[in-house]
Amino acid sequence: MATEDIRAAQQSEMDNESTLDQAGGVDSEVHPFEFVLKAGSRQDALNWNIAGGAVNILSELKWESIKIAQTVAAAKYNFYSDWSLRGMLSYGRIISGNIQDSDYNGNNRTQEFSRSNNNAAGGYVRDASISLGRAVQISPEGEKNSLWLTPLVGLSRHQQHLRMTDGFQTLPATGSFPGLNSTYDTQWQGPWAGLEATLNTQTSWSLSAKMEYHWAGYTANANWNLRREFAHPVSFIHYAQGRGVLLELVSTYRINKAFKFLFAAEKQQWRTGAGLDRTYFSNGTIEDYRLNEVNWNSSALNLGLVVDF
Repeated sequence: MATEDIRAAQQSEMDNESTLDQAGGVDSEVHPFEFVLKAGSRQDALNWNIAGGAVNILSELKWESIKIAQTVAAAKYNFYSDWSLRGMLSYGRIISGNIQDSDYNGNNRTQEFSRSNNNAAGGYVRDASISLGRAVQISPEGEKNSLWLTPLVGLSRHQQHLRMTDGFQTLPATGSFPGLNSTYDTQWQGPWAGLEATLNTQTSWSLSAKMEYHWAGYTANANWNLRREFAHPVSFIHYAQGRGVLLELVSTYRINKAFKFLFAAEKQQWRTGAGLDRTYFSNGTIEDYRLNEVNWNSSALNLGLVVDF
């Protein structure tokens, strides 16, 4: 009888661990480390404009339909049962996209005297984030489905290396022009605060939703390679303060104790206030203009694998 009792107790403990794993719960004692590798498609859009002289919008650049092939690696370390330290790195290649460069002689985008429509392929994007959070169970103990809320604080950096090639002048309509190979490199960096809600079900599925609110210092530098009056390799620099919101929805399906499939959808929206455009000329002079605004929107869909160990 003693041997049977021991076997029954061992089997009960194994069943409890299996149930906990299938529920995908906050299980730091069983799975202190979590590694995620995912890949997918991302689409960005970015635009900015500056003022000059008496014209409130002198020049405007728009990167639109920027299609990106992206890979993301993330890790989480659970400690003290309910605390977690998280990190994320991502890299993406820009596959295609369109750019419009317009200049105006009148206020509010009137008296447009120059417009080119160009190719945005060949650039890349990079993102990094680190955060700390503490999970709090909202649902009552013993519920089959458990709901957890995790307040988060972190730091992030988002970079875009945007290229402009295959020049085509549409106003005046002179057509293609050779040699265009300009670049615009951006960086959004700063702290953020967020909240993640995770629903662990009694099945193999789990669902989480996360919102992050970012405060970011924005910097960018450009090399307008065909503009001989500008200095090279830095033709102008942009400075501004911005804010951003990131929303992410993640669903996972547990395959076994160690592996889960993952599907993630993400949406980002970033804006700056007025800032500074500092232009460097080839004769050594420097002029400052008003950077009116910078706007960046991004959306992504990713598939991946989660490894618990």
